[in-house]
Amino acid sequence: MLRCGGKGAGRRLLQQFLLPAAESTAAAEVACQQLRFFRQTASSNVQAAVAGRSFQNAGARSACSRGFAAAAAESGPAKRGPVSVLSLALTAATGGGLLWYYNHMMQEKLQQAVIKQESAGKPRIGGPFQLVDQNGNAFSDRDLVGKWALLYFGFTFCPDICPDELDKMVAAIDSIEKGCGEAVQPVFISLDPARDTVPQMRRYCAEFHPRLIGLTGSVEQCEAAAKAYRVYHMKTEETEDYLVDHSIIMYLLDPSGSFVQFYGKNYDAEALSKAVEQQIADWKPAEQSAAEQPRQQTQPQTAG
Repeated sequence: MLRCGGKGAGRRLLQQFLLPAAESTAAAEVACQQLRFFRQTASSNVQAAVAGRSFQNAGARSACSRGFAAAAAESGPAKRGPVSVLSLALTAATGGGLLWYYNHMMQEKLQQAVIKQESAGKPRIGGPFQLVDQNGNAFSDRDLVGKWALLYFGFTFCPDICPDELDKMVAAIDSIEKGCGEAVQPVFISLDPARDTVPQMRRYCAEFHPRLIGLTGSVEQCEAAAKAYRVYHMKTEETEDYLVDHSIIMYLLDPSGSFVQFYGKNYDAEALSKAVEQQIADWKPAEQSAAEQPRQQTQPQTAG
């Protein structure tokens, strides 16, 4: 699901798919009001979750999902708003389904790009970037050459999805190292450089894994990195506690620094580790592949 923020992408998807089905303009406006009401309720609970712990633990990560039900229960008959709990639940379910569909379409487009890459022989996903790591040192894509790497784009103020995905990533790389002896490098790239400063990235990454590299930089640098990997992202609103909608995808790079494959949220830690281990087992350096190709072309054909 595409759900680190929700308001921006959810509203656009609501307008594109849900509003045309509304019976009247008034009905459409009610639907929009319901989505705004749900977003405001969720945002307040996100703030509570973040305040409860400097970085998201298991309780804080689930606070956002629990918060909506708690807020609805606290409202009671005396505090009933302009919409009912049932209508809010229906709106949330519809919005969640549409957001899932959007993220699914993003993954389909990435898969098509992978197919084109394989047929054309040149990369269409990934590329050079210049960022700064959590220790304040300059870090580029060339610093990943010579090792396998898993990249994930997100932001440190994300209430649930990003922590869950990073937990999954580090569990997978530990499993891979035990399984095939390959130390895959985990990398977290910020989509919120205004708040994800170097000290913030250092504290945040330390919560997950000692080898996790956190990268940030200027707005332009982070935008360029996201664009190279076709990462959708958008700030939800112009407030101090804003969230960021973004695609939920990990990118695997081989030791040459080239993009190999991407993995969506549907992969759990076990499936992710097995998929990456298979890529490692099947991988051949470019020099070896280039050397084998002429031999295959010059093999004599036997008469039938």
